[in-house]
Amino acid sequence: MNEFTGLFWVLCALLALLCAAFVAVPVWRARRGAADAGETGRVEANIALFRERKRELEAEYAAGEVDREELDSLLIELQKSLLTDVESAEEPRSAPVSVIPREAKRSDLGHPCPLPSRGRRYAPSKMTILSFCRGISFSRLSPEFAAPLTLTILLPLAAWLMYGQWGHLEDVELMDQFQRTVQNENDPDTARDLVLSLGEEVQENPERPWAWYFLGENLSTLGRFDVANSAYRQAAERLSEEDEKALALGRVVLTAYIMERLRITPEVQELIDSTLELNSDEPNVLQLLASDAQEREDYDAAIGYWRRLSQLNPSSQTARENIANLQRLRAGEAADGPAIEVAVAIAADLPLDPDLRVFVSARNAQADGMPPLAVADLTVADLPARIRLDDSLAVGPFNLSSAELVYVSALVSRAGTANRASGDYFAETEAFSLENPPAPVELLISEIVP
Repeated sequence: MNEFTGLFWVLCALLALLCAAFVAVPVWRARRGAADAGETGRVEANIALFRERKRELEAEYAAGEVDREELDSLLIELQKSLLTDVESAEEPRSAPVSVIPREAKRSDLGHPCPLPSRGRRYAPSKMTILSFCRGISFSRLSPEFAAPLTLTILLPLAAWLMYGQWGHLEDVELMDQFQRTVQNENDPDTARDLVLSLGEEVQENPERPWAWYFLGENLSTLGRFDVANSAYRQAAERLSEEDEKALALGRVVLTAYIMERLRITPEVQELIDSTLELNSDEPNVLQLLASDAQEREDYDAAIGYWRRLSQLNPSSQTARENIANLQRLRAGEAADGPAIEVAVAIAADLPLDPDLRVFVSARNAQADGMPPLAVADLTVADLPARIRLDDSLAVGPFNLSSAELVYVSALVSRAGTANRASGDYFAETEAFSLENPPAPVELLISEIVP
């Protein structure tokens, strides 16, 4: 059980207790109110019986059946009995027991109200025995309490059984790994840990489609596009919803496109067609088609794809920037802008995977932290290479024409992204003016990112 699953069950237990409180508290309050009302009733009954017995004794005295001394003694006994019964009724009772004189214990307690008679001391009052008997009845489990108690026990059990039948507990158990995948998208160390963890999950239960999908995401972060492609395919085969299957197939298309050196081969085109049949607006495929159209200088088609992406996500700044850049290219603005010829090579003693991506970029030397002004995307297998950086390769709101001083860098990325990470290799030039750039700019990739 991971941390997220443990928290899930703790919250479930707390909610069950909260639900039980909604049932138990009203029942407890009702029973306590009834008990308080019963205690009040017993006190009033004790007082009424005291007054009745007092009148009887006074009548006996008036009739000459008892003398004054005996009357006073019996009245004192009667008052003590009343005081004892009232105090017993007001105390919290676990099992109400009255103080019974020794003479009364030997008497017949089956009599409903043993009263004192001439020649003997006062026996326990009617209220004493009634209080004892009612205390016994209250100690039993009443029906109005038994039903809520039964429901309190059965409802969480029924909910747990139904969740096990129709819930997605296996996805909840993987949620922590899914969140780490999203939050550490460009972190190779975290990706390696997640690959091991998700690999164990799919071995234990290969029918979990999202485990396969996020395994592919982490493999892509590590630049293992061939294995990631297989994981995405496994996910697509197991997903039943069309949009979800299209999402997984879109990642299959992207990894296949990368493995084909950014070319749409017949196999890639077949995958594209299958994905668009499920979802004609699948974002991964639309971005791929926009990029391919731009490479072919079909700017109208590229703008059309980016506009569809902008409609799917109206707040996307990337879509707006690409549309603006493509419109400038279509108008011929890029042809008149500055350009940098770059010769890129890799040190001979670096045994790197030929499929690792290489990013060659130009940045504004007077604006640190800003996006690159132009970026070219290659692979290690393409090196050595000679490329041209110009305004047509802008990826953000600024291009080469917007800067005066620039520097050029090349990065071999293990994570497959243009951001530097520990373990990547790079090369970088000093700043130079675009009015008089070196011809060409030479970059030898040999330094490692600490």
